Amino acid sequence: MGSGIFKSVKYVLNCIVDMVFCGMENCILCGFTCGDSLLCSQCKEQLKINYLKYPLKDKEETFKCYSLGFYSYSIKKLVLALKYEKNFYAGKVIGEYIVDFIKSDLKEDIDIMTFVPSSSEAMKKRGFNQCEVICKTVSVNADIPYKGLLKKIKTTKDQIGLSTEERWENIKDSFICINTESIKGKNILLIDDVVTTGATAFYCASTLKKFGANEVYILTVAKSRV
Repeated sequence: MGSGIFKSVKYVLNCIVDMVFCGMENCILCGFTCGDSLLCSQCKEQLKINYLKYPLKDKEETFKCYSLGFYSYSIKKLVLALKYEKNFYAGKVIGEYIVDFIKSDLKEDIDIMTFVPSSSEAMKKRGFNQCEVICKTVSVNADIPYKGLLKKIKTTKDQIGLSTEERWENIKDSFICINTESIKGKNILLIDDVVTTGATAFYCASTLKKFGANEVYILTVAKSRV
């Protein structure tokens, strides 16, 4: 029953997406004419998709983390366009590349996806969570259910300008789990946009483990070179 409902929702959402994007003729990043594609050939070449795999860890825990590539070129432009310009076309493109990665290279069994939560202040300012936007697109096209499982409860400083040690200390104990029955014994894929030091994604994953997740894997759009 649940599977049938999910497939019906997927069909409806895909129909809506097809209607929204029908007739797009210009690249969403540079404006160059590109027909039915959302990105022109040049911007696609500058995506520099290079699947990355690396650990996020402290002295006690280690999590597998994957990224589509480094935070530069067209990947960076897509993230910024979604996050600060409310360009949801960019979110669709990002989601499609993540789905490609999941289907071709992610060998882990995933029961449910979730996303790094925004603070209440960020939600008021931006009106949406860019990680949730990406997660929705991936969920629909990869046939993996998603749910908000985390909430940020601590007011933190802006991570920009902080040292690595300060970033980790700043974000520590910032998250709690919600919908805890959806966590216990599950293999969870956590979606984030950009990893810099990895503190935010690490503590989100650690919180999910503390509340009973079997395994938590982290998948981000990009990894900063810093």
